Amino acid sequence: MPLGEGDYRYEEVDGWAKLPEGWVFTQVSDAAIDSQGRIYAFTRGKHPIVVFDKAGNFLTSWGYGEFGISPHLVSQSHGIFIDPNDKVYLTDAYQHIVRRYTRLGDMEQEWGTPGVPGVTHYNREYNMPTGVAFAPDGESYYVSDGYGNRCVHHYSKDGKHLKSWGEAGSGPGQFAVVHNIGCDKNGRVLVCDRENSRIQIFDPDGKFMEEWTDVNNPGDVCITADNTIYVAEQGGGGRISVWSPEGELLSRFEDDRAVQSPHGICVDDEGSIYVAEIGMGEKGQRLQKFSRV
Repeated sequence: MPLGEGDYRYEEVDGWAKLPEGWVFTQVSDAAIDSQGRIYAFTRGKHPIVVFDKAGNFLTSWGYGEFGISPHLVSQSHGIFIDPNDKVYLTDAYQHIVRRYTRLGDMEQEWGTPGVPGVTHYNREYNMPTGVAFAPDGESYYVSDGYGNRCVHHYSKDGKHLKSWGEAGSGPGQFAVVHNIGCDKNGRVLVCDRENSRIQIFDPDGKFMEEWTDVNNPGDVCITADNTIYVAEQGGGGRISVWSPEGELLSRFEDDRAVQSPHGICVDDEGSIYVAEIGMGEKGQRLQKFSRV
């Protein structure tokens, strides 16, 4: 039985991710796709970054000692973003850092001081950051800063801080938890204000435009080349929703066997959805693929 509605219906690809013998997923916090269609799973386990091809074949793994489980590291792997040049941006909420890597795991730059939170009252970078998103022209990018600061930081492409906006609260431009972030093709900034159960939308300079409230604890957004918006909703048992740029709900599905504790989402050029799960025990610690039918 397909999941979803209308033109956006999907089938679960059972057993898609083929891990090496003896490996298991541990809380997959997010996923992203590079220019060659390789899918990156960002986990909180022994193997922080695990990379697959579209068929689910294992390609490589990296990030050891820098994220995930380590005897000398307090880490909470959170968000992954891959830019058009295949640079991989990773956020770690407990380390209070954002890092940029090559696609094979060589670290190029680090922002923030590992283990040292920024001063919340002044929105100093970073206090439990959660995600990264680039503007469509590639000239600037945004960081959602997240659990502690409850704000968004805006930077030029070379890393110069341009401005920050946001504070704790439930009004326009205020946030409960800035859980992740995305930019659409028109330059709008979509922010998952998770505990307020809404997506707030801003112009490129941080001016509030509108909010979408027909979401249940949104955890992540993915915006495809045609400007369709995919949302991982963490509330209830978890569900996936698909939206037009104007905020029309195009499709939605929830199935406690297929979708468990969704935390991150990405979509490939064939329209297949990949859902990162951070459940507990034997439930919801997976990277699921749903192919479009």
